[in-house]
Amino acid sequence: MTIVVRIAEDSDIKQIIDLFCESGGNPYQWTPEKWKHYYRNYPEGDAVSLVATLNEAVVGHYGLLPVNIGEIPAMMGLHAYVARAQRGLTVISALMKEVDRICQSTNVGLICGFANPQFSLIKTKIFKWRTICWLAFKNGLTDQDLEIKSSKKFYFSYSNEWFDWRFGKQLDTYVSVYCDNNKNNHIQLLKYRSEVPLAGDLNLELWSPLATYPVNQTYFFCQPYSIKVYDPKLVDEGIFDSEHWSIDMGDSDTFQYSPKES
Repeated sequence: MTIVVRIAEDSDIKQIIDLFCESGGNPYQWTPEKWKHYYRNYPEGDAVSLVATLNEAVVGHYGLLPVNIGEIPAMMGLHAYVARAQRGLTVISALMKEVDRICQSTNVGLICGFANPQFSLIKTKIFKWRTICWLAFKNGLTDQDLEIKSSKKFYFSYSNEWFDWRFGKQLDTYVSVYCDNNKNNHIQLLKYRSEVPLAGDLNLELWSPLATYPVNQTYFFCQPYSIKVYDPKLVDEGIFDSEHWSIDMGDSDTFQYSPKES
């Protein structure tokens, strides 16, 4: 079979959404408007929606969003999906080969991603990514969190326009409510941009350098964070060292923003 990987066109939107929803239902609430929000209205540069096609049918997808790690130009990989009937290495390998080509041609320093543990393992074993840390859910923001976060070398840096795009408005703090499958509410601190008067609130759930680990933890869930480096100078700067990173929950598109009512 011949797999063709190319940049998605508007005429592909229905097939992409059908692909994401092939298992039945639509748990991530995909619509044409949501796809356009990511891949036509992204404010930080040219977003890329890649499709893999077989006989003109869309059988795979991978997205790229330009981001800055401090002042380092980077890409974030997201929305990876391969049709169940085509799972194996052929389609995902074709997609990842094109991902590397795009990243190298645009001179980004690295690509990063918050994939699930299974895909993170595939990326590290086959596609030369490295899982540099595992992010746990910490309860309560403290003054120590704020102090340690401000000292880190590598972090996601966004424009004001990105905050409008991601959260709908510009605030210092974005606190969201998430209801799990057991109907329990979780108050999540997705993003904070300054020293905010939230320290000591033990009801907050957040990612913190104080709960970032170089290896997976077996007694509680952690989210793997993986990168692939294209600029070798970044290795000398310690980019593979989890101690040098500060990552917020809102840096991952996994977390939906449902504002907490005051």
